[in-house]
Amino acid sequence: MRYRQLLASAIVTLVFVSDAGAQAAKAASEVIVAPFAIEADKSDALRAQADSCLQQFVAALKTKGVTVARAPALSEKSLQSAPASWAALGRISREKEQFQVELRLLEVKSGEELRSYFNADKDLKVACRMVEKAAERIAAFVAGQRQ
Repeated sequence: MRYRQLLASAIVTLVFVSDAGAQAAKAASEVIVAPFAIEADKSDALRAQADSCLQQFVAALKTKGVTVARAPALSEKSLQSAPASWAALGRISREKEQFQVELRLLEVKSGEELRSYFNADKDLKVACRMVEKAAERIAAFVAGQRQ
């Protein structure tokens, strides 16, 4: 009788542990994002607009069902330590009176660039509109990889 109780409690413990592990695996981020690097005027106003652009991107990814994490210090050099399958790194520059927004999707393990998105406009808010379309395409890519 005592062995049955011990065996039953061991089974319950194993079920609980394996279920917790499965939930933790599901909760892991699919895409990790870093703040946009600014290669133009580094004013506070520009940083605020770049952060707003990033927030739009993250919100669009989440709306499309992609689990996202943020990593303020993420760069190509620290990419392999990122706790996700893919990383999105963005850059904002200013050239000839136009803001240029570039967003790249990279595979974390290899560092390989999988997708690249680009837009330019005199108004940074207009240039940042591309993040919605990029998020749509990245979500489709992630969904395809899940299968």
